[in-house]
Amino acid sequence: MTPQLDPEAQSILDVVAAAGEPHLSTLPVEAARERLRAALVVKGAPLPLHGVTDFELPSPNEALRLRLYRPGPGPLPPALFLHGGGWTVNDVDTHDDLCRRLARRSGRLLASLDYRKAPEHRHPAQLEDAHLAYRWLLDNPEAIGADGSNPALFGESSGGNTAAGLALLLRDLGAPSPALQVLAYPALDHFDRWPSYEERATGYILDRELMHWYLGQLLGDDQRLEDPYLYPLTGDDLSGLPPTVLLTAEFDPLRDEGIAYAKRLAETGVEVEHVHAADQMHGFLLLGRVVTRAGSLIDRAADALARAGKPAPA
Repeated sequence: MTPQLDPEAQSILDVVAAAGEPHLSTLPVEAARERLRAALVVKGAPLPLHGVTDFELPSPNEALRLRLYRPGPGPLPPALFLHGGGWTVNDVDTHDDLCRRLARRSGRLLASLDYRKAPEHRHPAQLEDAHLAYRWLLDNPEAIGADGSNPALFGESSGGNTAAGLALLLRDLGAPSPALQVLAYPALDHFDRWPSYEERATGYILDRELMHWYLGQLLGDDQRLEDPYLYPLTGDDLSGLPPTVLLTAEFDPLRDEGIAYAKRLAETGVEVEHVHAADQMHGFLLLGRVVTRAGSLIDRAADALARAGKPAPA
């Protein structure tokens, strides 16, 4: 049976096509950022939580913004959230609605990191910031009202790439590992290496041309860089990584590398839950207000966060 894109998702693509705006990759970086902010920052009243605060995270480079989503009182287990946007666009505001939904349903203290962006800050700046934030959360739980137990990672799109690289780095350093990593349609391998880059090359939120532009911002002229912390699927050893929930979308040029990563993790003995959304496109977690199926997938990811580190029921 031929997969069909969710009609509600297709309607979004139809609206984008009718607008006739130039392709995002043809814009200057600042203009691309402004367009995405206009599209993704939710208008109207936000989903209420016990508390949402911005925290300034000390850094040897520059202070980083960490937005803390508290669904309830008392010390709560933390989860570091890394937003998507090709390492170049988006921020904690564009992903605010998603983070509120994840925090409210999971019961975790969700910490959304506004890491440094390309091209002003190229690889490995994003990984360095994520590592700093993760270790700070573990070392300073009392500063933010976290309990320090069962930390989790959640990465969306390019943030999923950074989260996967961070999990590898933590393992290699012998540092405390997260109780769970959730990777939503992550980039995991070199550009254009898998058939889905051709099969899903055009017509979706993320296409082949835009992915190439994003990598150009991140790497400049060094696009042949060999680095398993940037391309985790190329790593020789994927054993010893934390339990993983990996979400992939059928209508996504990154589909095949996500599926391959889930298989490789499972083959090395890592506990993996692979959720393939056969009717969705890249970026579906940001469409929870307008695509019913996307909302259910957000809830599924949040439920995995809630369960992480807890003993299984008898």
